[in-house]
Amino acid sequence: MMRMGFLMLFNFVFCLNAHAQSIALENLDENDMRNLVRELSANFNHTSVSGASSLGTIFGFEVGLVGGMTKTPKIESLAHEADPGADAKQIPHGELIGMVTVPAGFTVEVGYIPKVGKDDFKFSSYSLGLKWTPTDILLDWPVSVAGKFHLTKSSLEFANTIGGIPTNFDYENTITAFTLLVSKNFVLVEPYFGLSFLNTKGELDVTGSTNVFASGGMSASASRSSTGWMLGAELKLLVFKMGLEYANLFDTSRYTAKLAFYF
Repeated sequence: MMRMGFLMLFNFVFCLNAHAQSIALENLDENDMRNLVRELSANFNHTSVSGASSLGTIFGFEVGLVGGMTKTPKIESLAHEADPGADAKQIPHGELIGMVTVPAGFTVEVGYIPKVGKDDFKFSSYSLGLKWTPTDILLDWPVSVAGKFHLTKSSLEFANTIGGIPTNFDYENTITAFTLLVSKNFVLVEPYFGLSFLNTKGELDVTGSTNVFASGGMSASASRSSTGWMLGAELKLLVFKMGLEYANLFDTSRYTAKLAFYF
């Protein structure tokens, strides 16, 4: 399982590197910037690919990796304007994930990717989540219900050539969200559904070409708010978990898988 996890992490870094290098951004206006922030936020938003139930009535622990792909039609359109040969139909996401359940139905989630890459590409991200499952202690319902607050901060640095000028891009993204979850634990399988309310802000700074933004400036930012939903399931085998999740966030589709240990 750990070998598969490291392969997932390696593939994530390699794929993100390749996609970042293929995205040439040029002549961005305010609407373009909003679309860029919207799809990157959908990609990097925190998920633990988990349902509403906690990891135990008193204590539980889980560690693993999540990763997948997000469809990015608007980013592909922007990239094609600068480079007709660019391939940006989808971009990858992934992180190391850790979860701890404590008494009273609270579960703390932490996601992390240290700064990885090389000189022309670097990426880092961390996320925090706090989930409360009142059905653990207050409500005797046939399903588990939970609410989760989560925060994600991501940083992406990459280089490209715009109008014949070497250009460096520095993107910073902050997402805050609240998610309502409902799931049914069938011992081995736990399907779940979630509804999210999200706010995000993205900032892009460039050095080099003055053709990246239509205004002629060297930086721009945009903020977006949206609702989203997700549908997924976890397979639980002794101390091993696998999970799959589909999410529709900021009007785009994201697919995520999970491999984890738990007890």
